[in-house]
Amino acid sequence: MTDRYAVIGNPIAHSRSPWIHSHFAKQLGLDLDYGRQLVPLDDFVGTVRAMQEAGYKGANVTVPFKQQAFELGDVHSDAVAFAKAANTLKFLPDGQIQTDNTDGMGLCRDLSDRLATKSLSLAEVQVVMVGAGGAASGCVSAFKQAGVKHLSILNRTADKAVELAQRATSIRLPAWGGGLLDFPGDLENIPVVLVNASSSSLKGEVPTLNERWYSGTVLAYDMMYAAQPTAFMRDIGPRLSSDALLSDGLGMLVHQAALSFEWWTGQRPDAVLTLNALRTILTGESK
Repeated sequence: MTDRYAVIGNPIAHSRSPWIHSHFAKQLGLDLDYGRQLVPLDDFVGTVRAMQEAGYKGANVTVPFKQQAFELGDVHSDAVAFAKAANTLKFLPDGQIQTDNTDGMGLCRDLSDRLATKSLSLAEVQVVMVGAGGAASGCVSAFKQAGVKHLSILNRTADKAVELAQRATSIRLPAWGGGLLDFPGDLENIPVVLVNASSSSLKGEVPTLNERWYSGTVLAYDMMYAAQPTAFMRDIGPRLSSDALLSDGLGMLVHQAALSFEWWTGQRPDAVLTLNALRTILTGESK
């Protein structure tokens, strides 16, 4: 019997998730159907309950419903409990809904792959994260789990960065928060992974940061992705040393999907194989 899953959100037509999960299923020879479903803005709960009744095994949740997914869930992972947002639902036989947030660990897996090419691990670096909204808070628990040495959070509104840093400290992740141009002054000898978790690239904008961060940056990473380098990557690249790495967030997208797939099916796909295939498709579409 075919197991059914879907990605749900509004808008949803642009989602690459059906292609990604179908690629995973083909790798592993699994009978799995994964679609996309447009959810009315005022009927998230009704849509999810209808999917349960129809026999779906689970769903991925995208904007703007991640907070509602948390509120609807019965059993939460630590990542969901911290972020108060869920991107993955598992429908249990007793009618309950189990939730997870795979965004942060998806990011950590991709960062780890990138850092391995420089013989570094997340336990040896500080993450400097630009943005203090939902995308940023969804990653904090994963940074703690991955053993990140220190987290600095920079935000246009410094108070929001300070608040999120305090929450990170409460789960024993060393953290500091401040404005975009601030610098704590005592972290210069720790390699920097600079992560843009803001929506600036969607608007073609680039946050202006304290120049002192750039000298220690070994990897600059934009959570947004596109066929061509994002605005953040184009702006940051010339400011970094010649051997620093640049990446967009396509790997995060694929790795977070792989974590969902593994949670649902118990089988781990080759995410890098899928990532390389998807990158080829994106490159072809841009020509």
